[in-house]
Amino acid sequence: MNLSKIAAAITLISLSSTPAFSFSEPDLSQKHAIDMAFNISEAFEYAAAKIEPSVVHITVSNSARNSIEGQGLGSGVIVDPRGYILTNHHVIETGRYITVRLSDGRELSATLVGSFAETDIAVLKIEADDIVAATFTDSEAVRVGQWVLAIGSPFGFDQTVTAGIISAKGRGSTSPQFAAVNGTQAPRLQEFIQTDASINPGNSGGPLVDLHGNIIGINSAIITRTGQSSGLGFSIPSDIAEAVMQQIIETGRVERGWLGVDMRPLDAVRAHELDIDGGVLINNVIEDGPAQRADLQRGDIIVALGGRSTENIVRLSNAIMLTKPDEPVIINFIRNGEPMDTTAVVTSRDEEILIANGGVYLEDIGAEITPRVLTRRRGRRQTEQLPGFLVGGINRNTPADLRGLKQNDFIFQINGRAFETTTEIEEYINELPEEESIRIRFYRGNQPMYVDIVPGS
Repeated sequence: MNLSKIAAAITLISLSSTPAFSFSEPDLSQKHAIDMAFNISEAFEYAAAKIEPSVVHITVSNSARNSIEGQGLGSGVIVDPRGYILTNHHVIETGRYITVRLSDGRELSATLVGSFAETDIAVLKIEADDIVAATFTDSEAVRVGQWVLAIGSPFGFDQTVTAGIISAKGRGSTSPQFAAVNGTQAPRLQEFIQTDASINPGNSGGPLVDLHGNIIGINSAIITRTGQSSGLGFSIPSDIAEAVMQQIIETGRVERGWLGVDMRPLDAVRAHELDIDGGVLINNVIEDGPAQRADLQRGDIIVALGGRSTENIVRLSNAIMLTKPDEPVIINFIRNGEPMDTTAVVTSRDEEILIANGGVYLEDIGAEITPRVLTRRRGRRQTEQLPGFLVGGINRNTPADLRGLKQNDFIFQINGRAFETTTEIEEYINELPEEESIRIRFYRGNQPMYVDIVPGS
């Protein structure tokens, strides 16, 4: 075909063809929809811009050189201008060296202030100027259906923002399908905010925020069959995360409340008869416990504790756990169909468990220890049973804390001597000359370590 014929054909097409699509000015309803879309877009932009300076990338390694081998990745969020960072316990539990990369590219070493596996919360601290701290908002006020953003480092990609909605509240982690985003099991007595915002490995510890850029949760877990996001992401509510964080910062540990009741779920039929959203049925009251002293009885239905609704066992367990021991708390309950209330003074769950397991608090050192047997591999097929003591809570600014002893360390020797009971250790420390140091040998994971401590210093 010659050029003149091609030109004629193009001209004919251009003159005879009708456009594939025709456009017209939007009507009023369409303009309103467009304006709403732009408003939502601007809200996303605002929330992302507000929270991004506070979000950090976390690298955890067993090597001081931060080698790729044995490295773990996660996210965190700066929550205090003094340098405190909130993240997940499962992000930091596998390594000794923690590096934080800020939004401006600075890389800093971080120290572990403390962690609480039961709620999957850990607190880090960095020394840095010109940092931006995020703000919390009340997670009890969030609504199913509201827009949220998740920010973190999925697969190592810093400052990744995903959007979604709140899918549900008050989810418990009792399902066997629950897994933390690093593949480990999520804490069982945990309450979660469910979201369809995309959460993947590396998002752990990053914030879930509302459209004001305020923290409503800390991203922690997913339900997945592939190890990647399937639209079922779970965040620790901000009120739980903040309460745990404050205890860790103030004392270096989390002291959990104990009510002294056996509980079981309230069935839906009974809840409907009582015209309530839910509650927890007291199955048994432990003798001389806080519940009995508050005149609670078997068959009572607890519907709120400390102003926090308790529709299920997970919510009641968390409400009890977050109540400070020895402080009064109002409990709302139903007895024989009648609403009632009482005031209880919860005690320390840790103390109850410690005593029940034969543990003791070493006051001159500042650490709780409980007898345990550590199973260690000696070879491919050989193992050894090593008796010793598991370190529980450690109080802030005590000799154990200042010398770097950590929760979950396993003590197997003191001054080269193995002990069988906590009583033997107490007697040995009490008989030491004043200001004499002791060498405590322990395992942290599989790593043998030691610290020198002067009891009572």
